[in-house]
Amino acid sequence: MRVPADDARIALVDVDSGPAEQAIARAWKAYRPTEVATLRSRRDRPLRDGWSSIQSYTYESEEGPDRFLRAQLLQGGDTWIAVIIDMPATVMDRREPQVTRVLSSLRAKGYVPETLVGRKVQTFDAARIARLVQFVEDARVRLGIPGIGLGVVQDGEVKYAGGLGVRDVGGDLEVDASTRFLTASITKPLTSLMLAKLVDAGKLEWDAPAAKMLPSFRVGDAALTQRLQVRHMICACSGIPAHDMETAFSGDEMSPDDVLGVLAGIQPTARIGELYQYSNLMAVAGGYLGGHVAHAGLPLDQAYDRAMQELVFDPLGMAATTFDFDAAMQGNVASPHATTLDGETVVADMGLNRMSIVMRPDGGAWSNVDDLNRYLQMELAGGRLADGRRYIGTAALQERLKGQVARGGVEQWYGMGLKTDRRHGILQVTHGGSMPGYQTEMTWFPERNAGYVLLTNADAGVALRGVLVDRFRELLFDLDPQAEAALAAVPPRMEAERKQHRATLTVPLAAETLQALAPVYAHPVLGTIRVATEGSKTWFDAGGWRTQVASVASDSGVVLESITPGLAGFRFTASAVDDARTLVLDDGQRSYTFREEQHGVR
Repeated sequence: MRVPADDARIALVDVDSGPAEQAIARAWKAYRPTEVATLRSRRDRPLRDGWSSIQSYTYESEEGPDRFLRAQLLQGGDTWIAVIIDMPATVMDRREPQVTRVLSSLRAKGYVPETLVGRKVQTFDAARIARLVQFVEDARVRLGIPGIGLGVVQDGEVKYAGGLGVRDVGGDLEVDASTRFLTASITKPLTSLMLAKLVDAGKLEWDAPAAKMLPSFRVGDAALTQRLQVRHMICACSGIPAHDMETAFSGDEMSPDDVLGVLAGIQPTARIGELYQYSNLMAVAGGYLGGHVAHAGLPLDQAYDRAMQELVFDPLGMAATTFDFDAAMQGNVASPHATTLDGETVVADMGLNRMSIVMRPDGGAWSNVDDLNRYLQMELAGGRLADGRRYIGTAALQERLKGQVARGGVEQWYGMGLKTDRRHGILQVTHGGSMPGYQTEMTWFPERNAGYVLLTNADAGVALRGVLVDRFRELLFDLDPQAEAALAAVPPRMEAERKQHRATLTVPLAAETLQALAPVYAHPVLGTIRVATEGSKTWFDAGGWRTQVASVASDSGVVLESITPGLAGFRFTASAVDDARTLVLDDGQRSYTFREEQHGVR
């Protein structure tokens, strides 16, 4: 496949039998007869789709880090298929779901995908619940997650609501079904439900022009602004790419109008419905649109909060769910946790999470297992409450499940604030959430009337999200158990990746690296970064949060990476422009240049 404008290529190469090393070498010779790619790393991947071996190779491009160069080698019987991915890093960042879709469509010869159509559903009785809870507890211990909230709903009943572990590492306060967590992006289904309630009440239409419903809404393309409908606000299909740095750096100081102002400057990178692009800003605007329709006389944030309270939280009995960040942090609440460079689980910095205040339609709800079980009961009951009363019409509720854009895998789609999956022949609905120190997920099978809620207070919870859905499916349909083996493989892989990453970092900074930094840098939108040294530690202070930094082994000059748990992963390249020192932050789609601030002048 070739997209000339992007210089992006995916090559599929059939290779004769032989050792893997020979197979990948032959594939490269077929793809680039006169060039040799330099291998950076290789690792085994989990088996799928009938393949007996799957290996991933990462290479160094002659064009530097701006080029993404990777291969996947799949073995089926005596033959190999090599998939070579060669494209600009910015294109890969934008088109990763399409690349994933290509990879996931490859199946070994003779492989027949498992189907759950006609498979008998098992009841989550006490014994089956005990097996599920034990799996979650094993994962909690193996992955170093301090606390977990878990809920299971089936056939209209709450089969389980409880907690495992503790709210704070090293503490003795246990997690229970009432413990609040920052839910992150599983707020999106709640926001889309609020919009659906407005549609059901005749106050809004999914196909209504968004700019007409919210006059302050626009994107960086006037024609696209006029074409965008209400459904496009929360479909990840609008053509507007991810754009999160402004809120990451200044979200604690921004208003809803500021957020809409950022959105107004973003140019589309695809046509409507062409490309899955997860835009948090669009989801936020969608939530504020709904609030404005419900309460036009109020400021956008107040209108949204009131609409959510009246249309979602109160009717569903979600009494503990709130957008009040400071109030949520009191009482029975789980603290966020992350892992240090040396593998220790510690309480994570909360500074970055405060951006969820202004971004709350996207990911700012604080909730617990009891409340989210009530939400799940309503979804599984097709819009009815636990007492049988009709809460919302089926049409408005189900419209959210219609695929608006293809996601990464075959038969995987994004609807409106919800992800759907029919790879096993039946409908699976899900949405997860990630914020520093919190990993969450809700998954349900509408056609089989069962689902679960998962809330965790550690970044490592993302690994549990990946295997819990398989274990739940195994227990629901009495499938051969494979999730436990998959879980067992996760901790050593995570530890190997941590050590590999740690080896690329230098802490503390070398004297010459530290001397190359200016005391203060400023960006016209993202604000100021102040450089401070405390003993052997060097810190970047962005105002709302501060992080220790390490230097990264790189051929691109002086590269610094944030390493404070909860703030890790930002990378800055130190350079100079017109005799002024700079820090360049790249998010995969665009670069932000912080310039040295001299004598109070930027």
